[in-house]
Amino acid sequence: MAMLLIGGCQPRGSAGPPQHYADTEAAIAQFEDEARDAWQRPDEVMRALALSDRAATIADIGAGSGYFTRRLALDVPGGRVYAVDVDGEFEDYLRDNRESWGTPNIEPHLALYDDPMLPEGELDLVFTANTYAFVRDRVEYFTKVRQALKPGGRLIVIDFRPEASPPPGAAPQAKHRVKRDTALSELEQAGFTLTDEETFLAHQWFLVLQPK
Repeated sequence: MAMLLIGGCQPRGSAGPPQHYADTEAAIAQFEDEARDAWQRPDEVMRALALSDRAATIADIGAGSGYFTRRLALDVPGGRVYAVDVDGEFEDYLRDNRESWGTPNIEPHLALYDDPMLPEGELDLVFTANTYAFVRDRVEYFTKVRQALKPGGRLIVIDFRPEASPPPGAAPQAKHRVKRDTALSELEQAGFTLTDEETFLAHQWFLVLQPK
């Protein structure tokens, strides 16, 4: 969702990084920059998810240009991937491109800043990358995410470490990033427990969680 974004306007009275780009086309170009693959390592991320159910129902929160959304959709050709975002221009971009990507199972899903607007108890997996720091009221927000998961469903959260040095423009300022331990504490308050963790990303923590 536009919470993924790095530049733009800051909501009045709120803490944290800006939540909107003024130029959506520039944002898409940045998200789709080929240089991103070197540090984001999307193929390894997808292997780590080990999606065995080809008909799974998934939500990608902070879908943006669909960088991860289309990879998720390719892995579940008989399923559905909700591309969750708050920006209608990203929604248009996904609708315009999902057929050419071979991923008609992407379903753009316009949400609210404080609510992912996901169907209760229907999701096998919720995935979010580079978005966590932009969410306000994270305990409340991810409580709603938990309610959207099926029993045994998983939550994947990837975000930038404050001490990391990612490429310019790839991440919010260090002061706005969330520490891994802080995120884990918040997610436990939202009703999740850590079940696994990946450490191969140079600039990011990578948590795998399930509802308690």
